[in-house]
This record gives sequence, structure tokens and C-alpha cells, in this order.
Amino acid sequence: MNIAVAADGQNLNSEVSEQFNSCNYLLIVNMNNSNIIAIKNGDDLSEEKLANEVINYDCEAIITGKLNSTAFEILTAACVTRYFGVGYSVETALNLMEQQLLKYIKNPEGTDKCEGHHHKH
Repeated sequence: MNIAVAADGQNLNSEVSEQFNSCNYLLIVNMNNSNIIAIKNGDDLSEEKLANEVINYDCEAIITGKLNSTAFEILTAACVTRYFGVGYSVETALNLMEQQLLKYIKNPEGTDKCEGHHHKH
């Protein structure tokens, strides 16, 4: 199972980024074997491309800070679970996610309140 983490650095000791689109790296962590793929967030990666990388690596979830509406909609449409991990290292956030102790991101503002306006009926 792959989990994406928007991070300030390239390893498990790095902090989770406060903003998805301005993270320094998108880490793809294989939870089965602990392999990490670090994708540098450069000028060529828009928020849309970054969100699509999460989908391309078949990630079941993402741990991040605030998502803007475009990335939020892309990830939501692909059924990627979104967790708020700001304030934690990547390693700690992954452990908290596994223990179901991270808050869900239910709206583009990054909170766990479900406003209902982003659901398709």
C-alpha cells in the first residue's frame, strides 16, 4: 500500500508541509516494505500535476496540510483519503494514520468539517 506525504524534506524525519502545493517533496511511502520515492516539487509541477502523481503511484491516502480546491477535487474524485498531518514528522504522521489518530481533510480548507458542497449527488 502506498501513502503520499507532502513533506518539507526527502526522508521520514522531515516535517509534513503546511500547504500541499508548496511542499518541497512529495514522498511516496510503500507501507509494506518502507521504500520511499521522493518527487521534488519544482517549477514544472503544478498543484494538478502533483495531485495526479499521488494517483499515478496508486496511493490510498495522502498526509498533507491545506489542499487548494483543484487538488482537493482531483484527490477526492480518485477516492484518495486525505489526512491532516501538519506539526508532525513524516514518520510520526504515518504512525498516527495507521492508528487512526489523524484528522481527515473533508474540505479544501483542511478541516474535518464536512460542508456538503463538494459532494456530487
